[in-house]
Formats: sequence, C-alpha cells, structure tokens
Amino acid sequence: MSLRLLALCAGTLACLAPAFASAQDSRPRAWIVAGAVSTSTLSSCEDCVEDPATYRHTGSVLVNVGGSITSRADLGAELLLVAPTSDAENRIRVTFLMASAQFRPWQAKGFFVKGGAGMAFVRNWILTVDGADTGVKSKALALGLGSGWEWRFSRHVGAQVLGAMHVAALGDLEIARGTVENVMGNFWSVGAAIVVR
Repeated sequence: MSLRLLALCAGTLACLAPAFASAQDSRPRAWIVAGAVSTSTLSSCEDCVEDPATYRHTGSVLVNVGGSITSRADLGAELLLVAPTSDAENRIRVTFLMASAQFRPWQAKGFFVKGGAGMAFVRNWILTVDGADTGVKSKALALGLGSGWEWRFSRHVGAQVLGAMHVAALGDLEIARGTVENVMGNFWSVGAAIVVR
C-alpha cells in the first residue's frame, strides 16, 4: 500500500515538473519607460471665461516603472512632470503621480491601452474669472487614459509612441474673488519613450 502511494506521488511530481518550470519562466519582470511628450493644457470651471488663447503648450517628461503581471498586462506607477509654462508673471507647474495599468490586447502586436489614478500637485494654475487671472496652488485627484504602439529592438529594449489625456480635478477653490466651483485641469500629451524590460 505505501509503495503504491509513493509511486503515485512520484508520478504526480514528474507530471507537474513542466508546469512548475513554466510558472517560474513567467514570473513578473520589471520594466521602465522614460520619454518626452508635448503637452497642451486648459483650465475649466463653472465661472471661468475661456477662449482659444487660454490653451498653453509645453514639454513634459513621462516615466513609468512597474512589473508585468501577465504576458499582456503591466502594473506600475506613472510620473508626469509638466514643464513650467509662463503666463504673465506666473509659472504654472504641475506634477502627476499615479498608479497605472497597461494592457496589450494582442501579444503579437504592439498596440496598448493604459489608465491610471492618483494625485496631481499644482502650483500657480491660472484661472480666468471675470476677466482677471488668478494663480492657484492645490492638490487634486488625477486620472489618466492613453494608448500607443510599442516596438522591440531587442529582447529587453524597445520604443513606443503614445497619446494620453490627464485630468486634475481640483474641486472648489477659494480665491480673492470668492469660491470658484468645479475647477478642472485638462492635459493632452503626445510623444515617444524608450522601454526597458
């Protein structure tokens, strides 16, 4: 009886050995993405007076770090540093720090979609209320959506082009003229990055 049990256990382990090896090969791999994007920004709120001249354009640095959780999905963190833009005497500075997830629908293709949520740190964001500009300093809930295409140059190095939209929901802000309700910062970015996996 014990000899049969021992033979059964040995046979089971022999059958499971390829599965254990496969599981070890598919372990999560770390990756990093770093690149430059061109960003356009626009503020909006219920009392804001906006016209096409209120769009501001600047460069930004985008960095993602994380790990692969499956062959098609990645999980990590995203940092978007929006370069300061000047408006009158104010220098607008915004930094996004978010958790992000990326999904590739096809393994053989480079297309991906990504999304994230976290915080935006805003300094001197310009609101145009009643014809006057006001600088705002605040933290905000941040959301991001994007997509792009990735190419592999070697097993570990590649590049990607991407487009993304980030939103900073600043909420109700107190300024000298009173409360400004439902303030939003909108950021549209297009650029390229190097990928190391």
